[in-house]
Amino acid sequence: MHSLRRRSNQGSHGQNRPGFTLIELLVVIAIIAVLIGLLLPAVQQARESARKNQCANNLKQIGVAIHNFENSYQTLPSSRMGPQHATWFVQLLPYLEQQNIYNMWSVKDTYYLQSTAARTASVSIFYCPSRRAPMQSSQFEISSTGLPDTNQYPGAVGDYAANGGQFVNSIVDNPACQGAMCSANSTVASGQIVTTLSQTRLRDVTDGTSQTFLVGEKHVPVTKYGQSGPSWGDGAIFNGDFPRNYNRLAGLPSFNLGQGPNDLVGPWHCKFGSDHIGMCQFAFTDGHVAAINTSVDINVLGKLAVRNDGQTVDGY
Repeated sequence: MHSLRRRSNQGSHGQNRPGFTLIELLVVIAIIAVLIGLLLPAVQQARESARKNQCANNLKQIGVAIHNFENSYQTLPSSRMGPQHATWFVQLLPYLEQQNIYNMWSVKDTYYLQSTAARTASVSIFYCPSRRAPMQSSQFEISSTGLPDTNQYPGAVGDYAANGGQFVNSIVDNPACQGAMCSANSTVASGQIVTTLSQTRLRDVTDGTSQTFLVGEKHVPVTKYGQSGPSWGDGAIFNGDFPRNYNRLAGLPSFNLGQGPNDLVGPWHCKFGSDHIGMCQFAFTDGHVAAINTSVDINVLGKLAVRNDGQTVDGY
Protein backbone atom coordinates (compact mmCIF):
# COMPACT_ATOMS: atom_id res chain seq x y z
CA MET A 1 0.00 0.00 0.00
CA HIS A 2 2.83 2.33 0.84
CA SER A 3 4.52 1.45 -2.45
CA LEU A 4 1.38 2.24 -4.42
CA ARG A 5 0.97 5.58 -2.67
CA ARG A 6 4.54 6.58 -3.44
CA ARG A 7 4.13 5.84 -7.17
CA SER A 8 0.93 7.81 -7.21
CA ASN A 9 2.63 10.79 -5.63
CA GLN A 10 5.42 10.63 -8.19
CA GLY A 11 2.91 10.65 -11.02
CA SER A 12 1.13 13.64 -9.53
CA HIS A 13 4.39 15.50 -9.16
CA GLY A 14 5.30 14.82 -12.82
CA GLN A 15 1.98 16.17 -13.99
CA ASN A 16 2.47 19.43 -12.07
CA ARG A 17 6.04 20.12 -13.42
CA PRO A 18 6.01 23.62 -15.00
CA GLY A 19 7.05 24.15 -18.70
CA PHE A 20 8.86 27.07 -20.36
CA THR A 21 7.40 30.48 -19.69
CA LEU A 22 6.68 32.92 -22.51
CA ILE A 23 9.61 35.10 -21.45
CA GLU A 24 12.00 32.12 -21.56
CA LEU A 25 10.81 31.23 -25.08
CA LEU A 26 11.29 34.81 -26.25
CA VAL A 27 14.81 34.85 -24.80
CA VAL A 28 15.68 31.62 -26.64
CA ILE A 29 14.26 32.97 -29.91
CA ALA A 30 16.23 36.21 -29.45
CA ILE A 31 19.46 34.26 -28.87
CA ILE A 32 18.86 32.16 -32.01
CA ALA A 33 18.18 35.34 -34.03
CA VAL A 34 21.43 36.90 -32.79
CA LEU A 35 23.38 33.76 -33.69
CA ILE A 36 21.85 33.70 -37.18
CA GLY A 37 22.70 37.39 -37.58
CA LEU A 38 26.29 36.68 -36.60
CA LEU A 39 26.63 33.64 -38.87
CA LEU A 40 24.88 35.02 -41.98
CA PRO A 41 27.66 37.44 -43.02
CA ALA A 42 30.19 34.64 -42.66
CA VAL A 43 28.06 32.35 -44.82
CA GLN A 44 27.61 35.08 -47.43
CA GLN A 45 31.33 35.81 -47.39
CA ALA A 46 32.12 32.13 -47.90
CA ARG A 47 29.69 31.95 -50.82
CA GLU A 48 31.16 35.04 -52.45
CA SER A 49 34.67 33.64 -51.97
CA ALA A 50 33.57 30.48 -53.78
CA ARG A 51 31.99 32.52 -56.58
CA LYS A 52 35.11 34.67 -56.91
CA ASN A 53 37.26 31.54 -57.15
CA GLN A 54 34.95 30.13 -59.82
CA CYS A 55 35.27 33.39 -61.75
CA ALA A 56 39.07 33.18 -61.51
CA ASN A 57 38.89 29.59 -62.73
CA ASN A 58 36.78 30.72 -65.71
CA LEU A 59 39.48 33.24 -66.62
CA LYS A 60 42.16 30.60 -66.19
CA GLN A 61 40.38 28.23 -68.57
CA ILE A 62 39.83 31.02 -71.09
CA GLY A 63 43.54 31.84 -70.90
CA VAL A 64 44.47 28.19 -71.49
CA ALA A 65 42.08 28.04 -74.45
CA ILE A 66 43.70 31.14 -75.97
CA HIS A 67 47.14 29.57 -75.61
CA ASN A 68 45.90 26.38 -77.26
CA PHE A 69 44.46 28.48 -80.08
CA GLU A 70 47.83 30.22 -80.42
CA ASN A 71 49.60 26.85 -80.54
CA SER A 72 47.33 25.82 -83.43
CA TYR A 73 47.47 29.03 -85.48
CA GLN A 74 50.64 30.77 -84.24
CA THR A 75 48.52 33.87 -83.59
CA LEU A 76 46.30 35.07 -80.79
CA PRO A 77 42.59 35.19 -81.59
CA SER A 78 41.45 38.41 -83.22
CA SER A 79 38.89 40.36 -81.25
CA ARG A 80 36.58 39.99 -84.24
CA MET A 81 37.10 38.36 -87.61
CA GLY A 82 35.44 41.15 -89.53
CA PRO A 83 32.67 43.79 -89.36
CA GLN A 84 29.62 42.15 -87.78
CA HIS A 85 31.39 38.79 -87.90
CA ALA A 86 32.40 36.24 -85.25
CA THR A 87 34.29 37.44 -82.20
CA TRP A 88 37.06 35.82 -80.17
CA PHE A 89 34.39 34.07 -78.12
CA VAL A 90 33.33 32.11 -81.20
CA GLN A 91 36.94 31.35 -82.15
CA LEU A 92 37.60 29.83 -78.71
CA LEU A 93 34.60 27.50 -78.64
CA PRO A 94 36.47 24.40 -79.93
CA TYR A 95 39.14 24.94 -77.25
CA LEU A 96 36.54 25.07 -74.47
CA GLU A 97 34.89 21.74 -75.34
CA GLN A 98 32.11 23.57 -77.21
CA GLN A 99 32.70 22.15 -80.69
CA ASN A 100 28.98 21.46 -81.08
CA ILE A 101 28.18 25.17 -80.75
CA TYR A 102 31.05 26.13 -83.03
CA ASN A 103 29.71 23.76 -85.67
CA MET A 104 26.48 25.79 -85.75
CA TRP A 105 28.42 28.80 -86.99
CA SER A 106 29.11 29.85 -90.57
CA VAL A 107 32.08 32.08 -89.77
CA LYS A 108 32.18 33.59 -93.26
CA ASP A 109 28.75 35.13 -92.64
CA THR A 110 27.71 37.93 -90.31
CA TYR A 111 26.20 37.41 -86.89
CA TYR A 112 22.80 38.40 -88.24
CA LEU A 113 22.76 35.49 -90.69
CA GLN A 114 23.51 32.86 -88.05
CA SER A 115 20.83 30.53 -86.76
CA THR A 116 18.97 31.44 -83.58
CA ALA A 117 20.57 28.43 -81.88
CA ALA A 118 24.07 29.67 -82.77
CA ARG A 119 23.41 33.24 -81.61
CA THR A 120 21.74 32.35 -78.35
CA ALA A 121 23.89 29.42 -77.17
CA SER A 122 25.04 30.15 -73.61
CA VAL A 123 28.37 28.86 -72.32
CA SER A 124 28.58 28.87 -68.52
CA ILE A 125 32.32 29.62 -68.47
CA PHE A 126 31.59 33.05 -70.02
CA TYR A 127 29.62 34.17 -66.93
CA CYS A 128 30.85 35.29 -63.53
CA PRO A 129 28.63 33.66 -60.87
CA SER A 130 28.97 36.75 -58.65
CA ARG A 131 27.06 38.72 -61.26
CA ARG A 132 24.42 36.56 -62.92
CA ALA A 133 23.29 33.37 -64.56
CA PRO A 134 23.36 33.02 -68.38
CA MET A 135 21.03 35.45 -70.16
CA GLN A 136 20.30 36.95 -73.57
CA SER A 137 20.71 40.51 -74.81
CA SER A 138 17.45 42.36 -74.51
CA GLN A 139 17.79 45.72 -76.30
CA PHE A 140 19.42 47.40 -79.29
CA GLU A 141 20.79 44.20 -80.91
CA ILE A 142 20.01 45.68 -84.34
CA SER A 143 22.33 45.59 -87.34
CA SER A 144 24.34 48.80 -87.71
CA THR A 145 24.05 48.53 -91.51
CA GLY A 146 20.37 47.66 -91.66
CA LEU A 147 21.26 44.34 -93.29
CA PRO A 148 19.59 41.96 -93.56
CA ASP A 149 16.90 44.05 -91.82
CA THR A 150 16.27 46.21 -88.77
CA ASN A 151 14.87 43.52 -86.51
CA GLN A 152 16.25 42.63 -83.10
CA TYR A 153 18.73 39.74 -83.10
CA PRO A 154 19.26 38.84 -79.44
CA GLY A 155 22.17 36.66 -78.44
CA ALA A 156 24.01 35.28 -75.43
CA VAL A 157 25.85 37.85 -73.31
CA GLY A 158 28.89 37.32 -71.07
CA ASP A 159 30.99 38.84 -68.31
CA TYR A 160 34.49 38.91 -69.80
CA ALA A 161 36.23 41.04 -72.40
CA ALA A 162 39.47 40.94 -74.33
CA ASN A 163 42.12 43.57 -73.70
CA GLY A 164 42.05 46.17 -76.47
CA GLY A 165 44.82 48.22 -74.86
CA GLN A 166 44.66 51.93 -74.10
CA PHE A 167 42.47 54.44 -75.91
CA VAL A 168 43.08 54.82 -79.67
CA ASN A 169 39.66 56.03 -80.80
CA SER A 170 36.03 55.30 -80.16
CA ILE A 171 36.31 51.75 -81.53
CA VAL A 172 37.79 49.65 -78.75
CA ASP A 173 39.34 47.09 -81.10
CA ASN A 174 40.72 49.58 -83.61
CA PRO A 175 43.37 48.06 -85.93
CA ALA A 176 45.91 50.38 -84.28
CA CYS A 177 45.09 49.05 -80.81
CA GLN A 178 47.98 48.13 -78.54
CA GLY A 179 46.20 45.42 -76.58
CA ALA A 180 46.57 41.67 -76.78
CA MET A 181 43.63 41.13 -79.14
CA CYS A 182 42.61 43.54 -81.90
CA SER A 183 40.36 43.49 -84.94
CA ALA A 184 41.61 41.17 -87.67
CA ASN A 185 42.95 42.21 -91.03
CA SER A 186 40.19 40.74 -93.18
CA THR A 187 39.02 40.80 -96.75
CA VAL A 188 35.24 40.97 -96.99
CA ALA A 189 33.22 40.68 -100.19
CA SER A 190 29.42 40.89 -100.35
CA GLY A 191 29.32 40.71 -96.57
CA GLN A 192 31.29 37.45 -96.43
CA ILE A 193 34.79 36.96 -95.10
CA VAL A 194 37.21 35.88 -97.83
CA THR A 195 40.42 36.02 -95.79
CA THR A 196 41.13 36.91 -92.17
CA LEU A 197 44.38 37.32 -90.26
CA SER A 198 44.92 38.15 -86.61
CA GLN A 199 47.23 41.08 -85.92
CA THR A 200 48.84 39.79 -82.75
CA ARG A 201 51.04 36.89 -81.70
CA LEU A 202 52.57 36.13 -78.34
CA ARG A 203 55.90 37.49 -79.54
CA ASP A 204 54.21 40.85 -80.18
CA VAL A 205 53.65 41.23 -76.44
CA THR A 206 57.06 42.81 -76.01
CA ASP A 207 56.41 44.28 -72.56
CA GLY A 208 56.27 40.73 -71.21
CA THR A 209 53.43 38.24 -71.09
CA SER A 210 53.33 38.43 -67.28
CA GLN A 211 52.94 42.22 -67.54
CA THR A 212 50.08 42.41 -70.03
CA PHE A 213 46.35 41.82 -69.66
CA LEU A 214 44.83 39.21 -71.94
CA VAL A 215 41.21 38.99 -70.79
CA GLY A 216 39.43 40.57 -67.83
CA GLU A 217 36.05 41.01 -66.24
CA LYS A 218 34.04 43.67 -68.00
CA HIS A 219 32.19 46.43 -66.20
CA VAL A 220 28.41 46.25 -66.60
CA PRO A 221 26.13 48.39 -64.41
CA VAL A 222 23.14 46.40 -63.21
CA THR A 223 20.74 48.81 -64.93
CA LYS A 224 22.35 48.09 -68.32
CA TYR A 225 22.17 44.30 -68.38
CA GLY A 226 21.52 42.98 -71.88
CA GLN A 227 21.80 46.35 -73.66
CA SER A 228 23.76 46.33 -76.91
CA GLY A 229 24.35 48.81 -79.71
CA PRO A 230 27.11 51.39 -80.16
CA SER A 231 26.28 53.29 -76.96
CA TRP A 232 26.12 50.35 -74.57
CA GLY A 233 28.28 47.36 -73.79
CA ASP A 234 26.36 44.30 -72.69
CA GLY A 235 25.02 42.87 -75.91
CA ALA A 236 25.73 39.58 -77.62
CA ILE A 237 29.35 38.52 -77.12
CA PHE A 238 29.37 36.61 -80.43
CA ASN A 239 28.38 39.73 -82.40
CA GLY A 240 31.31 41.58 -83.95
CA ASP A 241 29.11 44.56 -84.81
CA PHE A 242 29.54 46.27 -81.42
CA PRO A 243 33.10 45.95 -80.01
CA ARG A 244 32.21 47.19 -76.51
CA ASN A 245 30.31 43.95 -75.97
CA TYR A 246 33.48 41.83 -76.13
CA ASN A 247 36.50 44.18 -75.84
CA ARG A 248 37.48 46.81 -73.28
CA LEU A 249 40.16 49.47 -72.69
CA ALA A 250 42.22 50.46 -69.65
CA GLY A 251 44.30 53.51 -68.73
CA LEU A 252 44.31 57.10 -69.90
CA PRO A 253 42.49 59.29 -70.55
CA SER A 254 39.54 58.05 -68.45
CA PHE A 255 39.42 54.26 -68.45
CA ASN A 256 39.81 53.31 -64.81
CA LEU A 257 38.22 50.17 -63.39
CA GLY A 258 34.48 50.14 -62.73
CA GLN A 259 33.66 50.93 -59.12
CA GLY A 260 30.93 48.35 -58.58
CA PRO A 261 27.63 47.34 -60.19
CA ASN A 262 26.05 50.78 -59.83
CA ASP A 263 28.88 52.81 -61.38
CA LEU A 264 27.68 54.80 -64.40
CA VAL A 265 30.49 57.37 -64.32
CA GLY A 266 32.31 58.20 -67.55
CA PRO A 267 32.70 55.73 -70.42
CA TRP A 268 31.52 52.78 -68.33
CA HIS A 269 30.81 50.74 -71.46
CA CYS A 270 34.52 50.71 -72.35
CA LYS A 271 35.91 49.77 -68.91
CA PHE A 272 36.87 46.60 -67.15
CA GLY A 273 35.16 45.94 -63.82
CA SER A 274 33.41 43.33 -61.73
CA ASP A 275 30.78 42.62 -59.09
CA HIS A 276 33.48 41.53 -56.61
CA ILE A 277 33.94 44.11 -53.87
CA GLY A 278 37.00 46.30 -54.42
CA MET A 279 38.70 44.22 -57.10
CA CYS A 280 38.60 43.03 -60.71
CA GLN A 281 40.18 39.81 -61.98
CA PHE A 282 42.33 39.43 -65.09
CA ALA A 283 43.97 36.62 -66.99
CA PHE A 284 47.40 37.80 -68.07
CA THR A 285 49.01 36.82 -71.34
CA ASP A 286 51.30 34.28 -69.65
CA GLY A 287 48.22 32.50 -68.28
CA HIS A 288 48.25 33.54 -64.64
CA VAL A 289 45.17 35.14 -63.07
CA ALA A 290 45.39 38.07 -60.65
CA ALA A 291 42.99 40.41 -58.87
CA ILE A 292 43.57 44.14 -59.39
CA ASN A 293 42.33 46.62 -56.79
CA THR A 294 39.68 48.93 -58.27
CA SER A 295 41.58 51.93 -56.87
CA VAL A 296 44.72 51.11 -58.88
CA ASP A 297 46.44 54.14 -60.40
CA ILE A 298 45.18 54.73 -63.94
CA ASN A 299 48.74 55.00 -65.27
CA VAL A 300 49.58 51.56 -63.88
CA LEU A 301 46.40 50.22 -65.44
CA GLY A 302 47.43 51.60 -68.83
CA LYS A 303 50.86 50.00 -68.62
CA LEU A 304 49.25 46.63 -67.96
CA ALA A 305 46.88 47.09 -70.91
CA VAL A 306 49.44 48.11 -73.54
CA ARG A 307 51.53 45.25 -74.89
CA ASN A 308 54.38 47.14 -76.54
CA ASP A 309 55.19 50.55 -75.02
CA GLY A 310 58.27 49.46 -73.06
CA GLN A 311 56.56 50.35 -69.76
CA THR A 312 56.56 47.60 -67.14
CA VAL A 313 55.06 47.53 -63.65
CA ASP A 314 56.85 46.43 -60.50
CA GLY A 315 53.71 45.85 -58.46
CA TYR A 316 49.99 46.36 -58.56
